[in-house]
Amino acid sequence: MNTKLAHPMMPQANHDELARQNFAYSLRKYMSTKMLPELKVVYEETVKPQFERENQRPPQDRYEIRRRMQQQQYYKWLSSLKRTIQEMMWESVATTVERQLPELIKQAKYRVAPQGTLTLDPELKIPVYQTAVDIHCMPGGYNGEYTQDDISAGAIYDLGVYIYGMRNRDSIRDVRGQTVIHKFLKQQYPNFQPGKILDMGCTVGANTLPYVDAYPNAEVYGIDLAPAILRYGHARAESLGKRVHFSQQNAEKTNFPDESFDLVVSHIFLHEIPVPAIRNVFRESYRLLAPGGIMIHQDARLYRHLDLYTAFLYDEETTNNNEPFWSAMRDLDLVAVAREAGFSRDSLIDTLLEQDNGRQSFIIVGTK
Repeated sequence: MNTKLAHPMMPQANHDELARQNFAYSLRKYMSTKMLPELKVVYEETVKPQFERENQRPPQDRYEIRRRMQQQQYYKWLSSLKRTIQEMMWESVATTVERQLPELIKQAKYRVAPQGTLTLDPELKIPVYQTAVDIHCMPGGYNGEYTQDDISAGAIYDLGVYIYGMRNRDSIRDVRGQTVIHKFLKQQYPNFQPGKILDMGCTVGANTLPYVDAYPNAEVYGIDLAPAILRYGHARAESLGKRVHFSQQNAEKTNFPDESFDLVVSHIFLHEIPVPAIRNVFRESYRLLAPGGIMIHQDARLYRHLDLYTAFLYDEETTNNNEPFWSAMRDLDLVAVAREAGFSRDSLIDTLLEQDNGRQSFIIVGTK
């Protein structure tokens, strides 16, 4: 991995830490580029033909594929390796963050003339769905907080995602926000000039910051549940010279007045919450939109966009990678959820976008 850092707040690994992180990165890349294609060969040449001989039909859903694949030694080995790499990844970056945590906290707090704001709510009740499981196998999950003014969860997340996404550390990691802006908003709504923008479930704000540049006259807000994530995200934005107003809030029910925003967005957020919470988020999105405002929720592709084998691979995130809500979200009819929230059918669009990295993402758009 390139060792040039994308921004001043990112933790700096020493020689041994970087070696461990590079090993996790390389092993994950090898698994993705070499081993996963071989797994499909096992399915196409062994599992699927055997299933068809026994049932006189191909598999009908991802569950039938999974039950058969779980009997294959290669799948067992690959699935175990994937989980091990995930845990190794977080352990390798946590060591870097822990070693320099006091200095990172000091760096996060020091601002001569801050551009944005940070508002935390120590009385906010964190939903149990965010505390019962260490999401992504990240130790402590997003909401871990272990010392005064802690920023460790944000720093661990920010550094770990470079390994998870197999990206260089000099990347600002804002491809999802850039895609929504430049491959949808700027094309479909070229004259749209929002005055206030809200990013729900913003984590460290990587995909929030593109809106600052794309709409320089807008006030940009980011909300999340996790205080350590937000402290780090605020410091990260400030270090990059971006004005964002971060606050600790539950996107299911915020403290913003009705019709406060012209644009409400989220990026890879919906799959982190259960279905009842998704319904609440859509209702809250509708409440917060001013007349003529736009809602855009972006995530990875739904199961209806995928062939059955790829859906089976996606499902591994729920079955083996501490993503408990991943699959339920991908089975949802989000247009129906948006209509229940108040959006009219003719105001809704659901489509796929091609990102600059070649991957596709899904968006659902509603106008009020």
